[in-house]
Amino acid sequence: MLERIRISLTRLSGKLPDHGIDAQLRSYSNQASTPPPSYFRNGTEPPRTYDQLQAAQFPNPPGGPKSSPQYDNESPVQKYKEISKGVAYLSIAGALIYILLDLKDQLDKAKKQVTFSRKNQKEMLIQMQSYKKKVAQSAIKNTQKHTIIEGKMQMHIALLRQQLIDSGLDPVSIDEALDEFDERVRMATTGNSVTLWVPGESKLKSLIPDPNEYSKKV
Repeated sequence: MLERIRISLTRLSGKLPDHGIDAQLRSYSNQASTPPPSYFRNGTEPPRTYDQLQAAQFPNPPGGPKSSPQYDNESPVQKYKEISKGVAYLSIAGALIYILLDLKDQLDKAKKQVTFSRKNQKEMLIQMQSYKKKVAQSAIKNTQKHTIIEGKMQMHIALLRQQLIDSGLDPVSIDEALDEFDERVRMATTGNSVTLWVPGESKLKSLIPDPNEYSKKV
């Protein structure tokens, strides 16, 4: 290599001065004898990376973060299983929370319905008691009215009997009156009312008193 360079320089000797050729040869010889960088001397040990150089220059403190050997040694399948378990636990927890909230909502609705039902039952009970009271009062009034009418009719019959006795006549007995009633009087029921009447032609029709006549002064 040096010989070729020397020949080339000799050819150019006519163009360059002698001291220039010698200076160039000495400069090239010095460059050729310069050793290569240190990381090329040992071929068995590759050069260190930037991260390794940084780690050697700035080591971690004693209490600094350290990599966990448990996670370093875990395989992707194990990590996937752990993640799947976490997702499953979260799903179960979410489902339980949803169920609890739904049960609470249903319980609140049931309480409202029970409260509303009790209120309605109380109102219905009050209305029923009021209705029963009105019915009882009406029944008492009707009974009182009918009792008074019967009493007035009885008084009328007693006066008629007294009149007959005073006239020397015997009044018709009760048995005879009952037989005539069973034979001549008819009864009809319509709805909640009962009607009595004497069918056909009979002299007694004009003599039978109307109960309403006795209730005029009630």
